[in-house]
Amino acid sequence: MREDADPGARGDRRQGPGCDSVAIMRSALVFLAVGLMGCAGVRLPAGSEREPRFRHRELGYEIAYPEVLDDPGWETGRLDEADLLVRHPDGTLWALASTCRATRAPLWVLAAELARATGGTPRGESRRVLQGGLDGISQRLEREEDGQRLQIKTVTLRGARCTYDWVLIAPGEKRLAALEPGFDRWWQSFEPGPTDRPEEAAAGEGR
Repeated sequence: MREDADPGARGDRRQGPGCDSVAIMRSALVFLAVGLMGCAGVRLPAGSEREPRFRHRELGYEIAYPEVLDDPGWETGRLDEADLLVRHPDGTLWALASTCRATRAPLWVLAAELARATGGTPRGESRRVLQGGLDGISQRLEREEDGQRLQIKTVTLRGARCTYDWVLIAPGEKRLAALEPGFDRWWQSFEPGPTDRPEEAAAGEGR
């Protein structure tokens, strides 16, 4: 089972679940392969030995480790406001960030905010997704960076309290196509915490 390096030390630096997930995506494009200390928060290893998982200490959600960590070159990184980030020396990056703040914005607005923050241009139509009982939107984007066309895929899920954003950034269409199935398996392994589960949200509305 993998463990985060010195998770307790990062706990003092966490700013809490109010960290803006849009900011992490903007930063990811600037610091594609650079790990920075920040409010990444503390996660606890959980799950069976057959499938170790991250469990977020404060929000209670669980998610599998990205399977690419078993491949050469991949490593976990740190970036301000990311809950979890993995990277490759070729500039490929996967990240997950959570945002817990009061908002009545529709889901499509939250996804559009994320797209604007990345500076990417939409490619094709976005599509609706569902995971762990939470509604979401998946979109493909493209951005030119230093003469290179970065390919970006994002997924946004909205819970009762929090919004969860995943981003895959790849240096080229072939690289994104090769990694997209594993990336999809990663975000599809997400299980929301107790306060974001649909049954809890429904109970809260009935009070």
